[in-house]
Amino acid sequence: MARRDSHALLVGITLLALTVGPAAAQDAPRDPARQYPLPTYEENWQFLRDPNRHADPWDAVKYVLLGDNVYASFGGEARVSYERFGNGYFGLMPLSPNGYLLQRYLFHSDVHFGSRFRMWGELNSSFENGRVGGPRSVVDEDKLDLHQSFLEVTVLQRPDVVVRLRGGRQEIALGSGRLYALREGPNVPLSFDAVRMIVAETGSWRVDAWAARPVSTTPGLFDDRSDHQFSVWGAYLSKPSVHHASLDVYYMGWDRQNAHFDKGTAHERRHTFGARLSQRGVWAYDAEAIFQLGTFGAGDIRAWRGAIEGSRSISAPWTPRIGIDMDVASGDRGRGSPTLGTFNGFFQSGTYSGRAQLLGPSNSIRFEPTLTLAPRRNVAISGGWGFYWRQSEQDALYGIAGNVIVPSNGVRGHYEGSRPIVEIGWSPTPHLSLHLNYIFIFTGAFEERSVHATPSDSYVAPWITYRF
Repeated sequence: MARRDSHALLVGITLLALTVGPAAAQDAPRDPARQYPLPTYEENWQFLRDPNRHADPWDAVKYVLLGDNVYASFGGEARVSYERFGNGYFGLMPLSPNGYLLQRYLFHSDVHFGSRFRMWGELNSSFENGRVGGPRSVVDEDKLDLHQSFLEVTVLQRPDVVVRLRGGRQEIALGSGRLYALREGPNVPLSFDAVRMIVAETGSWRVDAWAARPVSTTPGLFDDRSDHQFSVWGAYLSKPSVHHASLDVYYMGWDRQNAHFDKGTAHERRHTFGARLSQRGVWAYDAEAIFQLGTFGAGDIRAWRGAIEGSRSISAPWTPRIGIDMDVASGDRGRGSPTLGTFNGFFQSGTYSGRAQLLGPSNSIRFEPTLTLAPRRNVAISGGWGFYWRQSEQDALYGIAGNVIVPSNGVRGHYEGSRPIVEIGWSPTPHLSLHLNYIFIFTGAFEERSVHATPSDSYVAPWITYRF
């Protein structure tokens, strides 16, 4: 292994040694107020105003009184992960036989001026070591940059309703994550330069409205900029209790120059309307319907997606939960049609096809039975076997980011392949989590005939995360 790779591995092992020892010693009954949510700007440590609540060594930096009614909170994340593909992404990318190491370090500060003003800032430093061909653009490496930096002003604060305005660089995650999710799987997270308004009625409903530009990742130092050929906007209403279920309705806009699909490259302007109904409990479900209209070059856009997930927990050892996921998104009907039928998944969660993120929801049908087990406190074992088809034979296979992975090339056949997945997660303390993900990929005849892909592949990824 090269010296650079050995040094990176040493950093990862050192981090593991530093975190497991002291963190494991703190594995005690947990205070429900001590939460490390995602996005991280949802953290709330005001309860530490009471010195009697201080019980963790990090409490000294989670609530720092700076003056009359002014306080700050500091935190961060260190994540080290290893990834290895058995056949180099169906044989479509250079093979890294020894795998490669990914590291991500985040540090944030959160300063509150009374109850009306808040300043949030976060730095990101992400590195890749050992990958043949170097880091993948956008998602693997960003040496040091400003990931988030925004000012939030509470313009209305009443017992029943709060209105906040937020401007600056920030993460955006909404609803199920089928359109807006945090980019947690890849090494480099995603942020937006945005103006956002949040209106919330206590315990009843919430409205998010935003206008934003995604931030383009450049791997150097403080060189990330918003993409001026790409803008998004929308409004999202969520109501947590409608006949014991949660209801979301939304509109989202999208405008991008030089958007590329199997049909071609053109200016894409898309309007998305959707509704979601979900419920948690012994019986749980999550159903969502999405429709898209707009223009692609001189033609129109007509696309759609429907998803339903259902599960039931069983009263038995290890608390098994059995589930079924079904997700169908439209594809294009070929270059002979002036209308683009390919669904756009926007900033879809990478969990659609597993941590390897081989496949996105555009022009795709996914059927996946799942099983989750909890053999002990803070340990979860989850597994599933996803089966995938192209919704349209005249369209390509797309990645999570909407990029063309395997062009149609006139090849017939709907079946794309299957993915058995197993993931083990253990969180010994609120700060520390360890995971292991394994995926085996059975490739369908379409990929083999279109781009001479390998008939199978595999993916393994252990990772460790420490947050404070």
